[in-house]
Amino acid sequence: RSLMTLRLSTAPTEDLGEGPRGKRLTFPVVGGSFAGDRLNGVVLPGGADWVIQRPDGILELDLRVTLRTDDGALILMAFQGMRDDGAPNGPYFRTLPRFETGAERYAFLNRILAVGVGEISADGPVHVIEELL
Repeated sequence: RSLMTLRLSTAPTEDLGEGPRGKRLTFPVVGGSFAGDRLNGVVLPGGADWVIQRPDGILELDLRVTLRTDDGALILMAFQGMRDDGAPNGPYFRTLPRFETGAERYAFLNRILAVGVGEISADGPVHVIEELL
């Protein structure tokens, strides 16, 4: 079941250099939007995707952002995932989003499992998120 399409706006990438697990990169999130049948709104500035670029080229994703719905509710969205631009069958970009909110109207988000398929567009990252349970 479709949950939302998430569009992120990011600031320039911060390259923290090589660490013990690979190159550490941060993609600061400065805004964005999300839209779906049950929730719509904006992405607040201040989140980021903390990424590790492994020696094999895989990007390990660790994103945390705050969503504000059109009716003012705040929702934490966090996901881990993988991005492989050199995958044999074409780019692979998948995420496992989780949500947390105290807003009663959106409490269903606290109980769901979801998956996301991402891509990088000219305007920034776009994630199509599907609810599994």
